[in-house]
Amino acid sequence: MIAFLNMNTQVTLGNVRLKNVSQFEISENILEMSNTAKIIIPRNYALLKDKPILEQFKVGDKVTIEAGYNEKLHTEFIGYVKEIDSDIPLVINCEDETFLLRRSNYIKSYRDATLEQILTDIIPADLLSFRCDDVHIGKYQIDNASGFAVLQDLMKNYGLYSSIQNGVLKVGLAYDFGADAIEHKYIIGKNVKKNELKYKRKEDVKVRVKVSAKNANGKYSPVVIVGDKESEASEMGLNLPGPMQEYELSDIANGILKKIKFDGYTGSITGFGSPRTHAGDALAVIDELEPGRRYRDGKYLIEKVDISYNEPSGFSRQNTLSYKIENTAQNA
Repeated sequence: MIAFLNMNTQVTLGNVRLKNVSQFEISENILEMSNTAKIIIPRNYALLKDKPILEQFKVGDKVTIEAGYNEKLHTEFIGYVKEIDSDIPLVINCEDETFLLRRSNYIKSYRDATLEQILTDIIPADLLSFRCDDVHIGKYQIDNASGFAVLQDLMKNYGLYSSIQNGVLKVGLAYDFGADAIEHKYIIGKNVKKNELKYKRKEDVKVRVKVSAKNANGKYSPVVIVGDKESEASEMGLNLPGPMQEYELSDIANGILKKIKFDGYTGSITGFGSPRTHAGDALAVIDELEPGRRYRDGKYLIEKVDISYNEPSGFSRQNTLSYKIENTAQNA
């Protein structure tokens, strides 16, 4: 079992390489623009090669965090030093490759842009590669904004999710983000450290989806609303680039409704350092402890992963589930 393997880690800060740092935390979220990391350096690293460690790296230096078991390390985070808290223990706050997108501003105007065109213009090819859905943005204005701010605006206003792994930024429509996701498997009773999932039935979820698209006049019209009409129902709104026909919006709205109103799990489930789940991946959850509950098995988009490495408590990944991608009981 993974719990009995020897944990190992290596952290590189600029030109400084630290073996077996005792603690770090990484947060990934497809609803946020960037992944973040916090590295905790203990007192015994106050001096390194007879020099204060704080003199050997600085804000803006590149960071790589590797971790694994039995000396087999995998890269868990690549980014840059964002902030240093010079207390003991030393806490180093980091941000992924999108950190450098904060450093350049753009002034651009598009009459009829695509997502790919905008990303090409704001992401330097030597900094970060990307892949994205074929999304029509339409008229778009960048008014002295950083590449980071532009990406945030696109995510907020155009129904997009994003994830970054191994130097590749993926940007796609929220309701279809899990279509080609890397899949992992958690088997309750075997490789699950902590289970905080709750099972819900779709009839117990009161929600409606409101979808609109920007027309040629810059207004969001038409508007399509599907789902529960009760006043207590929560509402999910999504503005899409257009123009689009009402039947197209209806298909999208119903597709979204099926993904947020389903029979299945919500909440979080925690595994060990392996399998190496990441935000934006897919997670198949299988319950072998209760054979009568196998109908609950399903595959879900992972919305958020909190990776924790701590020598006393172990190496773990807490996965927060998003929408259901498909049932898996029939394939298990």
